[in-house]
Amino acid sequence: MSKDVLAIDLGTNTGFCYNRAAEIFQGTWTLATTKEVAQWGRDRLRRRKDPRVERLCEHLDALGGFSLVVFEDVLFGSTTYATQLWSGLRSSVWLCAQGGIFECVPVGTLKAFATGNGHATKEQMSAALRRKHPEHWTPALNDDAIDATFLYLFAKQNFC
Repeated sequence: MSKDVLAIDLGTNTGFCYNRAAEIFQGTWTLATTKEVAQWGRDRLRRRKDPRVERLCEHLDALGGFSLVVFEDVLFGSTTYATQLWSGLRSSVWLCAQGGIFECVPVGTLKAFATGNGHATKEQMSAALRRKHPEHWTPALNDDAIDATFLYLFAKQNFC
């Protein structure tokens, strides 16, 4: 029996890829618009209780349980704020996703899996998905959904 896997690329735009039996779903959850983030900054909500955390939990709750939940293991941030946001979203996954097992994949490992280059660009990741896995590629997928799809494929190959 195939495991149900949820793969997510965390961020304000969170990419997802998951399966229910043989059917695969891909896309991006927009947890906030640029205008909302700016307003939340003025209202100090990003510091007190960032609404993106609650929105992510709502998406995860709606999906129900998975045998495996996997996300990209980002070990750096360009700013303290970005690091804090990502840490909050990561914690939300642990608390809100109904998963039997949780795994994370380092960014460089995922890029090397996808392209053979641990420093691949977004364009190279998209081209690799289109070339290697055309059944999972559509022009509508953004880089977050593409990363989530490669996380899904990595998990199926390495953790299932």
